[in-house]
Amino acid sequence: MNRRDFLRTTAAAGVTIAGGFALAQSAPRPLPLLPLTDLTGGIDTRLPLTLARATHDFGTGAASPTLGINADYLGPLLRIKQGQTLPVDVRNTLDETTTLHWHGLHIPGDVDGGPHQEIAPGATWSPDVPITQRASMNWFHSHMHGATARQTYHGLAGVLLVEDDASLSADLPQTYGVDDFTLVLQDKMFNGAGEMDYFVSGEVFEDGFEGDTMVINGAIAPVAQTVPTGLIRLRLLNACNARFLTLSMATGPVRVIATEGGFLASMVETDSIVMSPGERYEILVDLRTDDTNSLNVGFGDGEGLLGLLGGLFGGGGGDQTLLTLTRGADTGFTGALPDQLANLPPANPADATKTRTFQLNMGGSAQLAALAADWGNICGGGVMAINGMPMKMDRIDEEVRKGETELWRISADDMQHPFHIHGCSFRIISQQGATPPAYAQGWKDMVHVEDGWSEVLLRFDYDAPATAPYMYHCHILEHEDCGMMGQFTVT
Repeated sequence: MNRRDFLRTTAAAGVTIAGGFALAQSAPRPLPLLPLTDLTGGIDTRLPLTLARATHDFGTGAASPTLGINADYLGPLLRIKQGQTLPVDVRNTLDETTTLHWHGLHIPGDVDGGPHQEIAPGATWSPDVPITQRASMNWFHSHMHGATARQTYHGLAGVLLVEDDASLSADLPQTYGVDDFTLVLQDKMFNGAGEMDYFVSGEVFEDGFEGDTMVINGAIAPVAQTVPTGLIRLRLLNACNARFLTLSMATGPVRVIATEGGFLASMVETDSIVMSPGERYEILVDLRTDDTNSLNVGFGDGEGLLGLLGGLFGGGGGDQTLLTLTRGADTGFTGALPDQLANLPPANPADATKTRTFQLNMGGSAQLAALAADWGNICGGGVMAINGMPMKMDRIDEEVRKGETELWRISADDMQHPFHIHGCSFRIISQQGATPPAYAQGWKDMVHVEDGWSEVLLRFDYDAPATAPYMYHCHILEHEDCGMMGQFTVT
């Protein structure tokens, strides 16, 4: 059975499960809000983050076993200001070891929360995390070697917004839950009892885990929100394990104002944006004249469970409404659409003093697969690698000098991958052999890799010693657990 036949057979067999039921629903659920912890006014105590097992109803009527951070599913929305230090106590009440990685932060390796900063059951990890970078949308999630995919899928993730003087004074919507919303986008699978499901197989290791049901902030889509007249700001995180999302608006263009590393030079209008797992974007929706508008998601040619089920239930070949915004009676943010946003100098590859090359590998010999398993990679008997070598916790793959500008060139021998680098933001010079779309030409920490070279210009400003190195890896989480990851020092 080939891949397409497998997916269509599986989807056809699953239309009666909770995922199919969710897609067939006509009445949207209310948009849940992540609980906000706003620290921009000052920090006078350590912040407790407790990792615990719980149950959560995504909207099927069933209680699914989940993991949460100060909640039954996902974690809080942390808001902090440039120049502050975030003192956290991460307490692990789980019966398994985990970590908590600060994805997107420019911080030293020993507080990065990568696989070397393990938190044993019953233990507490207490880093003091310095916040030095510009305003940006970041997130935190499990980075436990061999268990990242499963733990993150079940809920060990949250969002961290960095603000600075410029962002706080910007003429933009920023009243949380009124005209400023953070959306954690995920795809899930539900079994016949309506409980969230997760499993691994050869197909899952190859493609990554892809569910048949879209979820926003822990609620099955579509969801809805009444908002005031004016501009509405949506901060988007693709927290799927493996699925790329193509996002568009029902009416008008997608107006992008920021990438994961900060504001663009000016607002970019585009028909759609493609978000890989781990990517973040900020967009504006104009409800000064329209009574309603919707954020939609598309899945290419409709192949796969979400695409087929979306078509069966009127989704237009895979398109699905995620969030509907309806204008209420109140007046909200009345400012105009922004013209200039940030000073963003051009990225010049001639500034690089060193070039490094990485190839993402989808397979290897049986002997290499056995070594990979011995090194803690979880791949069901297979292997994935970078430059021919699967991840090994006690091997340093690259040594980087602090403060020097480098050009990293990444390619893949099969399928499309999202590539993430710890400890920095970078500028994309080329993405899959072409100029990146205008909306992706700001500060980034994710780049798409498939056909042709993807090239990024970067610099590291913090130490990452051999005892606490940074990671570079595919952000399809099953690929990461399978060995498509390497590590590097910065000294």
